[in-house]
Amino acid sequence: MISIHFAPLQGYTDAIYRQLHNKYFGGIEKYYTPYLRFEPNKQPKKSVIKDLLPENNIGLNLVVQLLGKDIDLFIEHCKALEQQGYKEINWNLACPFPMVYKSGFGSGLLQNPKEISNILEKVLPKINLPLSIKCRLGFENENEIFDIINELNNFNLLEIIVHTRTAKQMYKGETIPSAFKDVSPKSKNKLIYNGDIKSEEDLDILSEEFMIKPETIMIGRGLLQNPFLAEELNRKTITNKKNILENFHSELYSAYEEKLEKSHLLTRMQKHWEYLSHSFVNQHKVHKLIKKASSIKKYDERIFEIFSNYEII
Repeated sequence: MISIHFAPLQGYTDAIYRQLHNKYFGGIEKYYTPYLRFEPNKQPKKSVIKDLLPENNIGLNLVVQLLGKDIDLFIEHCKALEQQGYKEINWNLACPFPMVYKSGFGSGLLQNPKEISNILEKVLPKINLPLSIKCRLGFENENEIFDIINELNNFNLLEIIVHTRTAKQMYKGETIPSAFKDVSPKSKNKLIYNGDIKSEEDLDILSEEFMIKPETIMIGRGLLQNPFLAEELNRKTITNKKNILENFHSELYSAYEEKLEKSHLLTRMQKHWEYLSHSFVNQHKVHKLIKKASSIKKYDERIFEIFSNYEII
């Protein structure tokens, strides 16, 4: 059995989505929240705080992801989350977006491993919760991971999740599994593989070409594209996939309908179909149908057409 962690994606994997994914598809050991950003003189968004409240995530093994570098606020949030009943915190050193790294957060910290160490030296003795880290192979190039891991070896971390791209690559270009393979023996902490696992074949390639046989992996976009993926990777037989997907969509739609105005509802659902369309044989046609829906009424008509006429992969 492979243990699978569901990576957070801003604007997609909120509490509503997490609850319904767990209900209809399952197979996930840990769900991660989209990051809670902290910085001096700025309050986190109320919607972000509400999204991670335990009462909105009942039944999930949920890990809250933090983004920032202010030591006092880091400690404060960890203590508050411990009081809420959380058992683990994840620190985001992976986000590659300019608005994040130019503030020195996320992947911006990968350019200065010593600063990462300085923060951990001050934070870890003051918190009780185990800390995991999400990072990339580096900021500019994949060789930076060796200096990063060398610094992280000075600390007892729950695990280090490595997205096998650099920050400069964003989410484009090929992942670099060879760098993960080369750095793994040098890490005193457990490393978890993350990056473009979308099928059983992708796992086979890691095993056969790179001799990487992970016991635990993190997946993000692959699970949005194919919500059944976790169970499929563990070789479980799934029947009535179209009915399950249709019921999942119906409940997701209803939950957002209660929460959002109609114009926002349409935008939110269309965003989900950027990924969900990949579950269908004719992905491009399905996505095009949803993109061209200019109203909720037309969206509803397109949904009926898709589930009536298009086959699931």
